[in-house]
Amino acid sequence: MSDAPPRARPAKWQRSLSIVSGACALMLVIGIVQSPDEAFRASLAGLQIWWQTIFPGMLPPLMLAELLAASGLLHGLGALCEPAVRRLFKLPGSAGWAIVFGWTAGLPAGAKEASRLRDKGLVRDPDMDTLLLVSHLPNPFLIVIIVGSGFLHSPAYGWAIVLGLWLSAIAAGFLWARIAKPSAPAVPPSLAAGEPRALFARVARIIREAREEDGRPFGKQIADAVSHAVALLLAVGGLIIMSSLLLRMLQLAWPEADAWLAIPGLYELHLGAYETSRSPLFDASPVHAVSLLAAVLAWTGWSGLLQARAALGASAAFPWARFIASKLLHAALALAFTFPLAYAAREGSLSRFAPSLSVFAAGPDSSGWGGALPSGLRIFSEMTLVSLASIAVFLLLALIAALIRPSKRPPGPGNKRRR
Repeated sequence: MSDAPPRARPAKWQRSLSIVSGACALMLVIGIVQSPDEAFRASLAGLQIWWQTIFPGMLPPLMLAELLAASGLLHGLGALCEPAVRRLFKLPGSAGWAIVFGWTAGLPAGAKEASRLRDKGLVRDPDMDTLLLVSHLPNPFLIVIIVGSGFLHSPAYGWAIVLGLWLSAIAAGFLWARIAKPSAPAVPPSLAAGEPRALFARVARIIREAREEDGRPFGKQIADAVSHAVALLLAVGGLIIMSSLLLRMLQLAWPEADAWLAIPGLYELHLGAYETSRSPLFDASPVHAVSLLAAVLAWTGWSGLLQARAALGASAAFPWARFIASKLLHAALALAFTFPLAYAAREGSLSRFAPSLSVFAAGPDSSGWGGALPSGLRIFSEMTLVSLASIAVFLLLALIAALIRPSKRPPGPGNKRRR
């Protein structure tokens, strides 16, 4: 008797959600049937953004993140962050790995690692909203290369957004851990950090054990990195195309609305960044436009929220209300943190952070370093040169990871992986 209401309530909620989802899908199909030409053009516009900008700019960084994880370097960096993770966010030390991987590979990599840590019992359910808040961030390569250099034509603005997102994520995680959970969770003894003097020895051991546990040869790592990166980019491309189609159908349904430029960022962060670069606000006040764009990227759009939900799996409960509230807090703080950084980028104070990208962003006809490029390099676009540089970097790091791989030790009770 007492167990009936808890079972009936989720079933009723699932039925209601299915009805609403089906009704929305039916309305979208009706709109496509009524305006097939507009639907095709909207889908083609989303495909062009993905194929011409997102795919070539993001494939090398995603492969780099996979290779860094296979080499064990990200595991070691996550171990270094364990003391800060405990003090700042009241999270177990193992959460540092998900945060580092999320900041490196971008969404939804951080959410996937958070889900894996929860499945292993290393992170508790009450901590998932804080961990998702801090780890579910856009890829820094995406922001600097695609948004800053490609859309905004200013790598300095990209670096301003990256710094603003990172600082605001730390501040939002710090505040959320104390607002939403005033009492600090107890850290399991097995996750407690060792003495500070033994920290680097522990990091070296974690890196070595991560490489041994991976066990794949260099060629297999490259092949897996390519397949995983392409699969993720295909999913991102589908979200971009569907979001572009949905927005166009909304525009046709309410043609008298005059605020559509602000809507794409609510649905999909790539479309939001692209529309911001084309909006009159960016021409009139780039600092305000960049600050608003940072808030949009911190929010990640509904597509980013759905990616986090999908990463946790259908069988796991998802803290929708707390996650949305925390992401709104992050967006507000990102707006505040990015404004002075964008102002400094406009004045040229941040140009020293991106000298290599400034070479490509200056262009062949400018007075900057880009004007001094050899004539043979000027035939390449800015995005092509940046992608080639990224490929060279990750190949070099992958080669180093392959060379420093230790020999296999015979299995035994003393060789089990420890955390």
